[in-house]
Amino acid sequence: MSASQLSPITTPAKPIYHRFSDIFDAGFRVDWGVASFLVVSHILVLLLTPLAYMYAPAGLWQVMLSWTLIHAFIGALSTTVYSHRLIAHGAAKDVRLPTHIVFLGMQIFAVQGSVRRWSAQHVIHHAVDKTGQHHLDPYSATWFSTSWRNFLWSHMLTYLFDHPYSREFDAALKAKAHPAIVWQDKHYVLLLIVANFVLPIGLGFGLAGWLGGLCMLMASSAGFVLAQHNTWTVNSVTHMWGFKKGLISSAQNNYLWLGPLGEGNHHADHHDYPRDFRNGFGWSGWVLDPTRYAILALRALGLVQGLKRASRWQEAQIIARRKVRDTKAKSPSVIWQQWEEKLATLGEEWLAAAKAWDQFKLEKKRLTHQIRQAGADSMAAARERMGGTQDDLMQDLRARRESLRADMQQARKRLKAGREEFFNALWELKQATMAVA
Repeated sequence: MSASQLSPITTPAKPIYHRFSDIFDAGFRVDWGVASFLVVSHILVLLLTPLAYMYAPAGLWQVMLSWTLIHAFIGALSTTVYSHRLIAHGAAKDVRLPTHIVFLGMQIFAVQGSVRRWSAQHVIHHAVDKTGQHHLDPYSATWFSTSWRNFLWSHMLTYLFDHPYSREFDAALKAKAHPAIVWQDKHYVLLLIVANFVLPIGLGFGLAGWLGGLCMLMASSAGFVLAQHNTWTVNSVTHMWGFKKGLISSAQNNYLWLGPLGEGNHHADHHDYPRDFRNGFGWSGWVLDPTRYAILALRALGLVQGLKRASRWQEAQIIARRKVRDTKAKSPSVIWQQWEEKLATLGEEWLAAAKAWDQFKLEKKRLTHQIRQAGADSMAAARERMGGTQDDLMQDLRARRESLRADMQQARKRLKAGREEFFNALWELKQATMAVA
């Protein structure tokens, strides 16, 4: 790996606008239908929810609270598992029809637009990291010159406007063409009304008359408002504050907010490799990404197949480039020139070890498949009394697998050693920088 390969891919996005009024000159217009719905629903939830609990018929408040929490959870789960990772990023090669049907129904409770439009917008959000066309990002947290404007825009204000037409969004929308997704998009408004208004009112009316219906309506409204803000924190908070900047994006880690079920822990890893079904590399992704377990459960049930993830080589390349970028920014140029070539060499060795590990994993997968196939052939041969040819093949494949396991142990040690040597060099460079400070 050369020193240039360890450099950042893009420079941080610069502000486009200074005031909210500037967006009208760029072709934005208020979407009065959506804006009215969001503003009115928020005001009603804030004002009427306390009254609903105060005057709720006896025993109904427990039902209301349960509905709100379950509603918010369903909205969050369907957004992160389905709309985000499975559909927007295509984190699985095969999503079975029952999965589409169940999650398309659940996503109605999120009240964040149809899955088709939601995922198309998110595709554009990620695409601008590589294209540099930040003016197309539907909920950018870098458009404005002040943090409070960026927060308000990326968190909620963006949804109050009709955005200018772009061929990129149109192409992203057309790409989400699964029949079930298209059907939900076509009937979205009707489905939203039934799920979020008719259903809770009907339940409340059946339990406690018209007063019960109105109380359950407020419980449902509170549920989707919570689900909305839960998702919107990912667009705002996790792109503005955190511990680590992404390699090609403004996304940063935020280890404190688990409300979006893993998306609040919005790793820079995710923006640097968005197709991964995981939200981040390493131990922190396992601990702080509940959605990962939900997707693994779907795979165990056979509802999704072919989960995608970054290879060890891809992970190592992303991490190495970030570390070099951050270290170079903090090091005097004289000291950096002394260490640049060494870091490039150690980075190259680490990546070579990671690539070897990936190749061994592919070979192990191929051998495992061959052993299973040979086992099936051996059983068929035994039934037909064809002798021991298949048994000999099975023994040979198993011997090759045992040899491969030994090779993989050595490859794992080389991978670990390469990573440690690279990070030790970074630490030594940091010490040298501190010594001359």
